[in-house]
Amino acid sequence: MTHHVSAILDTYPKDLGNIDRDKLAECIEACFECAQTCTACADACLAEDMVAELTACITTNLNCADVCAATGRVLTRRTGTNDALTRSLLEACRDACRACAEECERHAEMHEHCRVCAQACRRCEKACNDVLATLA
Repeated sequence: MTHHVSAILDTYPKDLGNIDRDKLAECIEACFECAQTCTACADACLAEDMVAELTACITTNLNCADVCAATGRVLTRRTGTNDALTRSLLEACRDACRACAEECERHAEMHEHCRVCAQACRRCEKACNDVLATLA
């Protein structure tokens, strides 16, 4: 777990509500890591000679990166938290990560960047599920 994510959550002056602090920190970290990894994977796909065959992967990477970044930012903001919105974002992020992991896994044997990206997506998918379980 990134020290800074946990450390900044520890400084929050109010109660974080009904969310597990460690799972929240892990999810925020996983969201931002996944966003970066998906962006890098899309860029690597663009550099491949067979780029035309990776169009769906590139689009899925970029969509996942955007959803993960937005989810990470919203999870970071604890003041005035809207549980329904948080739940919806976590579900969307989980679904985007699952779709991206599945797409990247199709190319993982041929492209190492897709293998790495699929792993990051699976980690984020799990982190979203873990936080969702604490909200139930």
